[in-house]
Amino acid sequence: MRLTGHVGVVTGAGRGLGRDLATALAAEGMDLLLLARTGSQVRTLAEDLHQRFGVKAFPAAVDNADAAAVDRVVMHAEQHLGTVDLLVNNAARIEALERPFWEGDVEQMWGVVETNLRGPMIVTRALLPSMVQRGHGRVVTIASRARAATATGTYTGYAVSKRALSAFTDSLAGPLTGTGVVVVDVLPGLLRTDLTLGMPVWAMNPDTVWDDPAATTTVVVDIASGRYDAQHGTVLDAPALAAGGPPA
Repeated sequence: MRLTGHVGVVTGAGRGLGRDLATALAAEGMDLLLLARTGSQVRTLAEDLHQRFGVKAFPAAVDNADAAAVDRVVMHAEQHLGTVDLLVNNAARIEALERPFWEGDVEQMWGVVETNLRGPMIVTRALLPSMVQRGHGRVVTIASRARAATATGTYTGYAVSKRALSAFTDSLAGPLTGTGVVVVDVLPGLLRTDLTLGMPVWAMNPDTVWDDPAATTTVVVDIASGRYDAQHGTVLDAPALAAGGPPA
């Protein structure tokens, strides 16, 4: 198992892609801090990963946009697991209904931005200083082309937050060059998850072609193993890489 002795953090780990990512990393021996707003899901996952792979898995029910709570959880987890080598910013949400901006609920949109943008900024801020100090670490952000929002024009909070999240990675890449800390965005393609199944543009379209989440989990495991360190500051298109294409 090539990640034995390494520690990772996965946000939004309770279900969907986050669960798949945590499972793939644990299968390679990585100990994990599993973050999600629903504690029962990450507790069940932590027990499952420990039983199947023998790894340490620390579950925590926390809102990634709550800076104080994140700091407490990270400090507690590092005492039990050790210093963190990998962060996967995966947690995301979307508006409940398709509505054009002028008909939507701004507070709901802002709640989406809080989770999708503020959350990754907070978790990254909590972990990055120790990575820079050690001269080693990898930060992966699950990005999006926001195709659903582009196609419908009705998921403003999601579209704005996801595009801003890519800008956040860009803003980190330059200052982190030469520090030993690698930041990359990963495009997972269009995955069949609770989030996408809540979007009529995909869920109700019989011609929708879903991408395989295994493409994304493979890329993230490879990032954790150092395979893509030379791609610092770039975007990796997981389905394209799985098909044998070059990085995006």
